[in-house]
Amino acid sequence: MTDIIRKTAVFIRANTDTAESRQAAAALADMIDGRILADEALAILSDCLGCELQIKNSVPNGATAFVVFSAREMHRALESGDAAFAGDIADVLQALPDKEHLNGKKAVSAFNKTYIRKFNKKHISRLPEIV
Repeated sequence: MTDIIRKTAVFIRANTDTAESRQAAAALADMIDGRILADEALAILSDCLGCELQIKNSVPNGATAFVVFSAREMHRALESGDAAFAGDIADVLQALPDKEHLNGKKAVSAFNKTYIRKFNKKHISRLPEIV
């Protein structure tokens, strides 16, 4: 799942002002929230991104709050026309470490310090840190 999140974030960052980025953000957020089935979301994301996507792993429990909140906020920002804010969230998401690194304290601490805390200093809306 982390690879799908990163690929979607890279696409959204490169295409923040397009209908396809809004559609991709909606599919990602809806899949994470359970509003649509994973197969449906993957079909939408594959179409938007122009590549076949498959869920190969899950997001570790310690990163769940971060991923859920970030996906929702990115979708909300794109829907409200705040492309700069959505792009900043996409920057953080595209740097999300692989699942095996999300289980290591050093990698998580470095990610929180380098990306999440930097984002939180810049914006009023705060992303939760990975635990």
